[in-house]
Amino acid sequence: MFGEKVNRLFALLEITAADCARIAHCDKSHISRMASGARVPKNGGAAAWRLVEGIYLWAEKKERVDALCRAIGCENKSSAAGIRAQLMVWLYDGEEPAAGRMKRPKEKAPYRAFGERLGAVMELAGVSNIRLSRALSIDPSYISRFCSGLRSPKANPKLMNDICVFLLGRLDEQGKLDRLSGLIGMSAEALSDREQALESLYVWLYHTEKTDSKPFVEGLIDQIESFSGDIKAPPLSFEEAADSEILAEEAQTYYGAAGLQRAVLRFLGNVVLRWERELLLYSDQSMEWMVSDPAFRAKWATLMALCVTGGVKITIIHNVNRNLPEMADAIKSWLPLYPSGMIQPYYCRSRVGERFSATRFICPGYACISGCNVIGAENKTGMYRFDTDPRQLEAHEAAFRALLDRSGQLAQVHSTEETGRLGDPDVNALSVLCSTLSLASMPEDTLLSALGRAGADDALKERIRRIQIQQLAVLERDAKTGYLHEYVPLSSDDALFGGAVPMDIPGLALAYTPEEYAAHIRNILSLSDRLMGYRVIPLPEPLFADIKVIISDRAVAITRLKPPYFTVQFEHPDLCRAFAAYAGRIGAQYRQDRLTTKQMLERYLSA
Repeated sequence: MFGEKVNRLFALLEITAADCARIAHCDKSHISRMASGARVPKNGGAAAWRLVEGIYLWAEKKERVDALCRAIGCENKSSAAGIRAQLMVWLYDGEEPAAGRMKRPKEKAPYRAFGERLGAVMELAGVSNIRLSRALSIDPSYISRFCSGLRSPKANPKLMNDICVFLLGRLDEQGKLDRLSGLIGMSAEALSDREQALESLYVWLYHTEKTDSKPFVEGLIDQIESFSGDIKAPPLSFEEAADSEILAEEAQTYYGAAGLQRAVLRFLGNVVLRWERELLLYSDQSMEWMVSDPAFRAKWATLMALCVTGGVKITIIHNVNRNLPEMADAIKSWLPLYPSGMIQPYYCRSRVGERFSATRFICPGYACISGCNVIGAENKTGMYRFDTDPRQLEAHEAAFRALLDRSGQLAQVHSTEETGRLGDPDVNALSVLCSTLSLASMPEDTLLSALGRAGADDALKERIRRIQIQQLAVLERDAKTGYLHEYVPLSSDDALFGGAVPMDIPGLALAYTPEEYAAHIRNILSLSDRLMGYRVIPLPEPLFADIKVIISDRAVAITRLKPPYFTVQFEHPDLCRAFAAYAGRIGAQYRQDRLTTKQMLERYLSA
């Protein structure tokens, strides 16, 4: 009878065992065995709840919840939990689950492990968010996001270590190392050694899959969030960065990492002195020569900043066919220079080989540093030529331009309202991560009300309204042909009535009134009822303070919501996949059924 009922619902809802398993995140064979009658799971058990979850979510996705309710005799359609509970009772011929099994089990989100572990150690040590934040000199909201699983400190190794040092010291003072040993699965004897205890706590606290893209994504976003309006002043003077002896050299060959560093200082220093106008840069060798020596890094950063502020146009083909940490280093090194408008970054679509690495740093008409070396041997035995002969420079430039023809643009910097290819007609799946409700879902009256309060003139109102119409068109299109999911924190009453909830209006720092917020929520509910592909996923707090991220399968746009306002857009496939995986994990952690989300939103309508 159980299997027959499962098959009856599958036929009614036009769902297969594979569909059910996919949407419920379980193995297809388990669902198939239930449908065939080969397995009848325990009433109210985890397997039964996964089946119920799959059937309900599919009915919701296909707008067949009413049909499901009629089939199982459920009169209360206003509660998703109630419908699920009735479905469970119906599958078991009216038999109620055992008392301990009345509620569906909460599945452990795999990427909340760090937050849960941190919370457990903090509780053991008697440390609050505020106390820990003060000890580490960071904002308390960061600790809160760590504990909720929204953020991880993995983009900041020093902070990771500082957390462990403080908590371990606190537990040691309280004589609780024996209790810590039980928590992290280490012997008390092993924890008696301070260094070993610190290492054990570190490994236990931060252990996650090696493929976790969270540190990369969060580190890149934090870098954009921390931008200043202008290029930072060079860390050194020109004379400190470019030694006169190096500038006057006439050597044609340099060896190893030290030689390459010396050649680069000579090259860039003379580019600045000669008032050259263009640089063409490519290297697929390890970044170690540039990032491992802080003294050289400061000189390089100084000369690059002087090039950019001096009007040198730089075309760079990034090698981003690297692992995520190395890719992050490559992008972050150049990211502060992007808003200058003088950098045109590309990535080569051709894959890098595993035998030789190549480097070409070209200033047309002046010089070229070039090298082709065995991978792994560049820093010790690598050889780099410094050519100035016009015919050689022409050959080097021709080779660079041939490679550029095989490259795609890696990053673009836009004014806030532009999102480039994210608006293309064939992009129909977007994830939006924002610290506030989106401009796209804002009703026109609410937008005009806010602009009126800000004293905006007619031209500004027209420009902002045009942006809003464009974003709404994308929302409507994607929600009809695919999906658009918005991940946003909902306001607390204190923030809302205190005028501290920001609006997503390009170039303006405005806050909602309670009435405007309620009107926006009402419009979101209307859009959700009308567009099945549009979902709001409420978060307990913001992922990022002043950033909005829009993710598709072909592009990622990161927008600052505070001065200076701009958007950085990336199109490299590996970057897009990393961001999509990040959004997917947040979604798996916080996505709810539509009815539960609707009830969370409706509480704001009384404003």
